[in-house]
Amino acid sequence: MQYGFGVDIGGTTIKIGLFSVDGDLMEKWEIPTNKTDNGKYILTEIADFINRTIETKGIEKSDVMGVGLGVPGPVNKNGFVSVCVNSLNVEKEFHQISGLKVKVGNDANVAALGEMWQGAGKGYQDVLMVTLGTGVGGGCVLNGQIVSGIHGAGGE
Repeated sequence: MQYGFGVDIGGTTIKIGLFSVDGDLMEKWEIPTNKTDNGKYILTEIADFINRTIETKGIEKSDVMGVGLGVPGPVNKNGFVSVCVNSLNVEKEFHQISGLKVKVGNDANVAALGEMWQGAGKGYQDVLMVTLGTGVGGGCVLNGQIVSGIHGAGGE
């Protein structure tokens, strides 16, 4: 069986889900967002959690197709997040820490894409979503594709 992890980094909690590649949620967890040193340890803690979960569940790392990581703020097409306390290439950094493939997107955009694929928007190719959490966000999917805009903040 092949798997994927979905991660939503929020202001107070990080939500992590283990999915089949068909989109079935197998298990989910919530861990506090560690804001120590301006969030310096967030990616490491997520990678450690996922790697421990893989080991605990007896999953072969090669059976994990990747990790989808939703982050608050604009994300450019190369996985670079420029509105973090320290700008960084989240995809590159997370891959180096975890050894797993990763794709990063704006949290509201990837939430809208997820709703189009397996949620309230299933069967539709155009979805507009408003997210409410620590902040307010917006995601837009047209013709089955995320509208990220020129600076990665299209839905916002």
